[in-house]
Amino acid sequence: MRRTFRLIFPLFFLIIVVLTGCSRSLLVLERDTLFSLQYGTMEDQVQLFVTDRAVRRRTRVTMRNGLIYVASGYANKVMQFTSYGDLINLFYNPEQNPRPVMLAGAQVDQRATNRRAHPHLFGAVGEIAVTSTGTLLVEDEVPDRVAVFDEALGVRLNRLVMRLGADGHQIDYLGQEGIGGTFFPHIQRITVTNRDEIVVATVAPPATIVFWFSADGTLLRRVDISPDSLPAPAEVAASAILAAVHPDRDLRRLYLKVDYYLHDAADDATRARAITGQMSRIYWINVDDGSYEGFVDAPVDRFRDPITGDTTDYGYEFIGAATGEHLFLLSRRSIDESQLVILHSSGQVVRRRTLMIPYSEIVLRDIDLTSDGIVTALLAKRDSVEIVWWRSDRLFGDRR
Repeated sequence: MRRTFRLIFPLFFLIIVVLTGCSRSLLVLERDTLFSLQYGTMEDQVQLFVTDRAVRRRTRVTMRNGLIYVASGYANKVMQFTSYGDLINLFYNPEQNPRPVMLAGAQVDQRATNRRAHPHLFGAVGEIAVTSTGTLLVEDEVPDRVAVFDEALGVRLNRLVMRLGADGHQIDYLGQEGIGGTFFPHIQRITVTNRDEIVVATVAPPATIVFWFSADGTLLRRVDISPDSLPAPAEVAASAILAAVHPDRDLRRLYLKVDYYLHDAADDATRARAITGQMSRIYWINVDDGSYEGFVDAPVDRFRDPITGDTTDYGYEFIGAATGEHLFLLSRRSIDESQLVILHSSGQVVRRRTLMIPYSEIVLRDIDLTSDGIVTALLAKRDSVEIVWWRSDRLFGDRR
């Protein structure tokens, strides 16, 4: 009897582990690799680092109308690809890049072509976004000689948003007041809504300032968010930190993810506060009048190890909002696994899925969310850059 038990128990345990793994694999959202890019200076390659001088530049990806845009800040260029990896447009600084080879004919040939190179004297390419009509929005940095120091904000104003037409020419640039306006402080993000309205989130520590423009570049609203203006939960003592700001895609609304560090009352002698926990909420602001209209508690990614039974709580990164008031949250559980949660503003968790992201192989990661809910990522590895996507739009298409 004991021998039978010894044989059955390991088999039973193995079955449980296998079934657990199978049920888990059913919740994995498939990752599709669209194409890969090599490191280098050619027009279809990425420069990730510059070793001869101390600079910090950004590498970004975004997708619109099935086209992929990659900004290589270290090379001061933006590349436009098809979803198969064919380079069709290049916006580049000719003083910092070799003359394009694959697109050279498109510069001088007057015949119609879909492959073109467009020289622009970028100072420091940063964030990018694209409108429905193909207008490319590129953050750029102006030289120190024309930058302005803002005494009230205590920061240097040296950023602008260039608007480049689908044919490659510069239309104009956006500043704080709109077309040709005062330069921005550090730009955190550029987002385009479903109405082609342009939302520029900037940072002037400790404040976050969001500028909301119409499609033609008219400033509609400026929203200043300071740490002391963040809502405080009434039921607990907590310190608030603004973690992320994203616009709604359909409404003139801003979503704010606020992380709270819960603590005891201050000690009378030392005035120290003991941290007792953490919680997060996503609030939304009506852009038209600046009022807070509601909030939803952010879920906690509580992972239970199927073998040991131990539980671990992971925090979520707020990566953006898709149409229909769907909020996308991403946690990192391990060196190769993250969990995606699609949360409706009503508080309903619409879907949970596992995303396999090989963090142990990645030196840089940038994630973009389309308005219809596709998660696109740039995964920079040691020998190449992968452009991938997850068709998360299929998870909530019937709920829009």
